[in-house]
Parts: sequence; structure tokens; C-alpha cells
Amino acid sequence: MKLMFGCEHGCAGFWWIGPIFLLLLIIGCIFIMRGCSCMPGRHSPDGKTHRFSDNSAMEILDKRYALGEIDRKEYEEMKNKVTEDGKKGS
Repeated sequence: MKLMFGCEHGCAGFWWIGPIFLLLLIIGCIFIMRGCSCMPGRHSPDGKTHRFSDNSAMEILDKRYALGEIDRKEYEEMKNKVTEDGKKGS
């Protein structure tokens, strides 16, 4: 007498492999979709790893000023705000 999936005797003891494989596949997909965020640093499309330091706000502000995205007045206002926030958090 044949069973439902064509196995008579040999594969009945290995039914648990399918659900475990499916679970591992789902976990792997979630890990890949999240961009391996549990790894230290962030990876950009150019392949470099970027880590955010404590003074990253100042680095961004300096870069924006250097690129001409903001003028000196905006730079000074934002710099004061960033340094004030840093002193309050300490």
C-alpha cells in the first residue's frame, strides 16, 4: 500500500526536515532583507563601511558647509544647536 507522497517505508521518519528547512529559509530571507544590520558598520554601494561616530552631526554640518549647501549664518546657528544638544546630553 502506497502512502500519500509515494513513500512506503523509507521517508516516513524524515518528515521534520521540510519544516526546519523552511524555517531556516525564512530566517535567511529576513536576515538578507534587513541588510545584515547586526553586522558592525553600515555598507554603502561603493563597498566602504561607514561607522557613525559621536560627532557625526558636526562632521555632516562641516561637510554641508564645505560643499556650499548652507551659508555661514546657517552653519553657525546649526553648530550652536548641535553643541548645545551635546552638552545637555552629557
